[in-house]
Amino acid sequence: MATATAEATSAALNPTPSTGSAGKPTLHHLNNSQSQRILWLLEELGIEYNVVNHKRKRGRAPAELSKVHQLGKSPTLVTSTGRVVVESTAVASYLIETYDTTGKFATRDPLRDEELTSFAGSSLGNVTAIELLVDLLATVPPWPISWFLGTVRSQVQKTFTTAEFEKAMRFLESELGDQEWFNGENLGRSDIIISWPLDCIAGRKWVNFDKDYPKLAAWRKRVTERDAWKRGLEKGNGYDLSGVDQD
Repeated sequence: MATATAEATSAALNPTPSTGSAGKPTLHHLNNSQSQRILWLLEELGIEYNVVNHKRKRGRAPAELSKVHQLGKSPTLVTSTGRVVVESTAVASYLIETYDTTGKFATRDPLRDEELTSFAGSSLGNVTAIELLVDLLATVPPWPISWFLGTVRSQVQKTFTTAEFEKAMRFLESELGDQEWFNGENLGRSDIIISWPLDCIAGRKWVNFDKDYPKLAAWRKRVTERDAWKRGLEKGNGYDLSGVDQD
């Protein structure tokens, strides 16, 4: 697996389609982002790939990511044939369908897998985005603006996000049940996709998993103890979801 910085990979920023399938996929990765779960998946698959590490600038994705895809987001995957794939669920689906030749990540219930991955990105993702927005508004501006926005955040939490998080965590706990993984006996796409919102929620301390949701806490511990997860962290360029990146 090859690792490069964004500045040193102009060819990867403007990919040329390969003439065959012998090339490697290239992941354009962003620090402190949901792209970390795709690095994890790539390591679980055990395939050869390239990774271009991009660094946030004042909390935002850098401009060079827009040269890879017009959305300028991460994860962005350039396949071995030069096709550019965006959005985590689509990237994960492509990688599993293309490289999981032994069925390691196969699901016995495709509809349930789709429900869980959609829930992570839509229902839970929307609540997480709202909470993150009011969190940032209450901490980034100077006082007294931050004080005023802090009261707004408290009201949003009181009237909406706290109850929605509780509902979502109860749902995920019930779906996990006594299984090791959301996919059942084996790790699956739903586990990969669910990892990001739960990491974000845990990092910002919006939910106390150890106290209130022990099954989810145990699941998160199993994730972080996997060798592939640890290798993914080593090959990325930072995964701290506890604060605001102002670099």
